[in-house]
Amino acid sequence: MKDAVIRRTLLIALLLCLTLGLTVLFALLPTEPAPEAEPVGAPTPLPEPTSAPTPEPTSEPSPSPEPTPEPTPARVYSGRWGEEYADKFTEGEIVRTENSYKSANVSVEITQYAEPGLIYYVADVYVSDLEYLRCGFGRGRYGGGSQYIEELSKDVGAIVAVTGDHYAGRGMGIVIRNGELYRDKRFQDVCVLYRDGRMETIENRALDLGALLEAEPWQVWSFGPGLLDGEGHAKERFNTEVYPANPRSAIGYVQPGHYYLVEVEGSRGGAWSGSRGMDMRQLAELFESLGCVSAYNLDGGRSAAMTWMGELVSTDYGRTLSDVIYVTDTLPSEETAGEN
Repeated sequence: MKDAVIRRTLLIALLLCLTLGLTVLFALLPTEPAPEAEPVGAPTPLPEPTSAPTPEPTSEPSPSPEPTPEPTPARVYSGRWGEEYADKFTEGEIVRTENSYKSANVSVEITQYAEPGLIYYVADVYVSDLEYLRCGFGRGRYGGGSQYIEELSKDVGAIVAVTGDHYAGRGMGIVIRNGELYRDKRFQDVCVLYRDGRMETIENRALDLGALLEAEPWQVWSFGPGLLDGEGHAKERFNTEVYPANPRSAIGYVQPGHYYLVEVEGSRGGAWSGSRGMDMRQLAELFESLGCVSAYNLDGGRSAAMTWMGELVSTDYGRTLSDVIYVTDTLPSEETAGEN
């Protein structure tokens, strides 16, 4: 009993010593101060705003104004009908194809029509001014003689040319060419192309020669007959003895500045063209179908011919001509204005 009490006492003393020693040990260890706790709910202070330095103004150049586009120059039209037929003419350039020619002054397109037993050529002509629709004399002057149409066409600078009225084959018939009067003797029906571009045919019995000359026509041809009546329809009767089918040359008028030149193939002088030609009624009906209001028969038979750019497109009947009607893009100089 006494021994048990002693052991218990020693055990308690030992535990007390151990506890005291650990307490002393922890007291001697170095300790870091605990961080002070921030008060709950205190606002977190915001950083002071830093004022960014104001950038120095840059001296960039002001944008250059857009250049003002040059105004498109207004189109300058050639002649009195240049604007009216603007879609037919160019603004100055020359446009050529195998069968057409177009510039600021003229527009010409030539077409061959072929059907069984009939061949003919139609030149659709627009001119900005009447100066480009001219007549030319063989050898370059009135009474100068005759030439093959190819040579004559090249001499006058013709785009397209067709036989005229063979003025030199008779001593009668009014002859006015390119505004110049050469002869004033009546013959048969005349065709008058006025300076304002109108064209009409006048029967010999109705012709007032004085009034005609006062009107200062640009061209007067004397051959005939006229082919259309006052309403542009093919006539039923014609003042001519040359009615049967033949090679033909003729001119037609639609309105000022718009004309047709026609050559019909036939068989003459041993030259067979594969075409029988046209009689006067057929020729008149052709011009009516083209929309012409006036048309006139010119010299035909072996004289019927047409050139394109100085080259013969129709049958070569081997005959020289005293005159042609032609379209050109090159006007003669003042020195030769009274000639071709």
